[in-house]
Amino acid sequence: MESNTLPKIDDKALEFEIDIKDAQFNHEGYYYLQLSIQSSLTRDYSQIQLKKEGEASFVRQRVIKTDFTKQEESSPLTFFHDKKFTFHLPKGFCKNDKAHDVYLLVEAFLASDSTVGRSKKVGEGKFPIYPRPNAPRINLYAEPGENLYHYTDVLSLLRTLSSDNIQMHCGRIRCTYSLRELVPIQTRAETPPVVKKPKPIKANKQEEKAPSPKPRTPVPPPPTEREKKPQPPPPTASSWGENIGTLNLPETPPLPPATDWRKVPEVPLRPEDKHTFNIDKGYRHVSEVGKEQIDIIIHGAANLPQTPNGRIPQPFAVVKTKKDDDLDKKTTNTTHVSLRPTNAPSFEEMLILTLDEATAPDETIVLTMADAPNQQSLVTYKIPVSHLTPFHQYHLELNQPAKGIPGGVRTFATITRKLPRIPRDPSSPRYLGVEVLLQSVQTPIRNPLGPLIAVARIVPDYYNYKSDNLLSHPRTAGVTMNNVTFPSPHPLTFAVTQRSHHGHPQISLPGHPDQQPTWNHPYLFVEERDKATLFTPGAALVIEYYVASSGMERFRRAMNEQFWKMQSPVAFSMLPMDKEMYTQLIQDNAKHGLRVEGLPIQGSTLVTSQGKHPTVGMILRLITSDTPDTMKSVSNIENLPLLDMHPTSGDPPPFYRNSPDILKIEPGQPPADTMLTDMTELEPQEELRESPKAPAYYLQKIRKKALSPIKDGEMPPIDAMENILPEYQYIFYDPKGPQEAPARSLPGMSTRIPPPQSPSRGYQPEDLDMSTMTILDHQGKELDNYRSAVFKMGQDIIALRQQVRDLEANNSNLRRNLANYNDAGRLMVETSELEGLTKPEILSRYAAIKQTLSTQTADLKLYKEKVQTLQNQLIKKNDDEKKYLQLQKAHNQQQAVVLKMQDKLQKMKKMEEALKKQESVIEKMEKVIEKYHKDRSKTQKDKESHEANEVLLQENKRLRDQMIEIREQLRVAGRGGDDLEKLELYQALEKAEGRINALEKQLSENAKLWGRERADMSIKLNEAEHGFGRSTGMVLHDYPVYGERFGKTTQKRLSPLYR
Repeated sequence: MESNTLPKIDDKALEFEIDIKDAQFNHEGYYYLQLSIQSSLTRDYSQIQLKKEGEASFVRQRVIKTDFTKQEESSPLTFFHDKKFTFHLPKGFCKNDKAHDVYLLVEAFLASDSTVGRSKKVGEGKFPIYPRPNAPRINLYAEPGENLYHYTDVLSLLRTLSSDNIQMHCGRIRCTYSLRELVPIQTRAETPPVVKKPKPIKANKQEEKAPSPKPRTPVPPPPTEREKKPQPPPPTASSWGENIGTLNLPETPPLPPATDWRKVPEVPLRPEDKHTFNIDKGYRHVSEVGKEQIDIIIHGAANLPQTPNGRIPQPFAVVKTKKDDDLDKKTTNTTHVSLRPTNAPSFEEMLILTLDEATAPDETIVLTMADAPNQQSLVTYKIPVSHLTPFHQYHLELNQPAKGIPGGVRTFATITRKLPRIPRDPSSPRYLGVEVLLQSVQTPIRNPLGPLIAVARIVPDYYNYKSDNLLSHPRTAGVTMNNVTFPSPHPLTFAVTQRSHHGHPQISLPGHPDQQPTWNHPYLFVEERDKATLFTPGAALVIEYYVASSGMERFRRAMNEQFWKMQSPVAFSMLPMDKEMYTQLIQDNAKHGLRVEGLPIQGSTLVTSQGKHPTVGMILRLITSDTPDTMKSVSNIENLPLLDMHPTSGDPPPFYRNSPDILKIEPGQPPADTMLTDMTELEPQEELRESPKAPAYYLQKIRKKALSPIKDGEMPPIDAMENILPEYQYIFYDPKGPQEAPARSLPGMSTRIPPPQSPSRGYQPEDLDMSTMTILDHQGKELDNYRSAVFKMGQDIIALRQQVRDLEANNSNLRRNLANYNDAGRLMVETSELEGLTKPEILSRYAAIKQTLSTQTADLKLYKEKVQTLQNQLIKKNDDEKKYLQLQKAHNQQQAVVLKMQDKLQKMKKMEEALKKQESVIEKMEKVIEKYHKDRSKTQKDKESHEANEVLLQENKRLRDQMIEIREQLRVAGRGGDDLEKLELYQALEKAEGRINALEKQLSENAKLWGRERADMSIKLNEAEHGFGRSTGMVLHDYPVYGERFGKTTQKRLSPLYR
């Protein structure tokens, strides 16, 4: 469509709407679509807004993903739940020139299941939004709010095979597309009151009765634009018998408040605590065993609500798990409080959250912005841990729609989930990733711009990335914040696209001080896409520097409402990551790291105090372990090998053949491509390498203009082969002097050396004849030489052909022999590829294979020696382990003996205490016996009892002496004598204890007997005194018999008491 027939659309804001009706894919599986707005010329997409069906407000986003749908064989069509999307295109985004082509890019991805994880791109399709082709035609007379076009079409999804450049069909989608001019939304107060008066029936009847000269089919407005019309559309009767113009749709429900203003137990960090502003030496790339680690960099927030009393908050951030949040458990993962009350704070602090590995997939991260004076929450975001892909750094714009805040409450954060081990990928079997430790600017800067944030990435094609992003003015932002809408974020929002043209960026904390920023920030590149493009031609490590926002004033002055959306890097650095760099990193002395010093900072006006361009230092290391430590834990960094940035010679060839280019852009001037210099003329030709010895024609090479690298999607120029192939010319030169023969070239060739002229002589005819004859003579001789040379060349060609056949046979044998080696297998080629190779190419490949074989043989011999050494060390370790086990067994036995002796020692202490108690009892018993003995001695009525008491006293005395002896033996032995002696003493003690018990019982019985006899004697004495006599037939009860009286009963001995 010609530009003169297009509507004037440059100064209009447009609204594009797409409704996905159904889809069909060629293979079964789970699919989802990714929709994005693209432009052929415009690079700034920051003003594009997006809204899904069912959402109340638009968000600044141009890329959206649908939900998962499953393609089954039984069902030919499949449907999406999230299918209707509306894009707001700003003014000037669509233009009528031929350069601004705006289109919708639809990409289809295939996943293993319906969960968030790795996915594979299977096809894509493009729909031109504006300008449109001739079908359908655009409504040139559309009013604001009416559709420029509105129709349904089928979009095919194709994929291109890289090997054959053939497009294959993978599916199709049927969608309804519409484009219209955006009309500003009117408030309800501005809506005319006539619209609210429903009188549709009469008006409809009048319109039906009124004659119309020409039938006109009304175009019903989209449902989403009813409130945007300045006037309601004319009522139209539908086929369902209802009046469409008088439908009373329900109002949109009001948004909830941002938070419930609940109390938080946390308090912000003290000002002297600075551990969140930098990374300490204990930082690890992986989590601890049995744990998972979540690293969160809190950049800042915007549009924070006011406090309940209308005061501007003084916020700080809190990070914890949902489990701790439900229990109202206090955590220490907090940031510092803002210096002053603000609705848009800036933090730039890192918080680390540790989770249990078993329960981490079911946990949820709770990020809360709270007011420090009142300790009340301002906004809360809940992010499920299962949505996060491990070891991928997410750059998120967390958006919580709230009542009274049009853009929602936004918080900007960078989140990384870490596991105990780094996963292995088949794309890089020899290494797991690359670590980059960015240190600092090596020389103070004279004109600092402020704290700098370093963003590192691995780009597969540095030339295209530089020309597309770094050479534009202003430069394109290298970090795009992914918008996540709460309170229920979709899992696809956190899905990681497997294909990335410019790598995955990683953000550091700001470098301080401003004059000489120091980061000491470790980057870890373990993404599958990054490792697949590492150490390939064109791959490079790019570090972009952004000025960090600090404070509310800078936020208002520079960022405005685009807070923390990086606009343009102020400078950048580049380090090639090709095969030569891999060769440097795998050296034995570089296994702990390789230092890089003097890497220039390009593309800025920054200069050092000496007036030179600033440089940075860093350390590179190839990660080969799945549980690596960071380079920050290394104390002797200065002992690491240094990469020479400007080598001049060496074997193998030097890594950097030229100094890195310095790109400098002056303010207000367009940048210049410094990679190649355009040459309008050919450079001077090469001089003759050797001085001619005889007049003859000499071969001279012509220098040509260098070719520029080809960008993605571009075709090489027509004269590419002509400029690549070398070109020579023949010149005639006579070394005898200008008076004999001037230098001439063959007909049709330009001469390199001009003919010398003699200023003292004029032109003479004899000189012409002499020079002509000389030339003809030399030409005849050269012709004979050419003939003989051609004859020899033919013979050489025949011999070379035979040598080529022999070399091809040998080459085939070598290929078969080297097929067992992995590295050599990469150098092998198919037979079809060998047919077009020349002899030098075959010889070079043969030499490379032979060198690889010798290298691998030496490595194999070295590995065998290492294996033998390790086996010997293993045998020694096994012997040491046996000795250790024997010592451990002996130690355990000794420990058991010690425990047994300690038990016996405790028993002996108890025995001593028992002996002391028994001794006191015996003393009391002796006193009782003495008392009874005195009583019985006074009466002197029972001699037998007196003798028995004497015997008992002697026995007690003997036992007492025996106890004294035992005690004396124990004291002399020091309680630690021989086990046998202790056992004998223990048995003696038991016998003495048993004897004492028996004596105690016998004394008790004797006391009872003596008491009974005394009472009997008192009764008899009283009877005798009162004259009572006893007859022979009187029976006396309770009197002792004869045997009992004289103690002839046998006392039973008690058994010893054991304790």
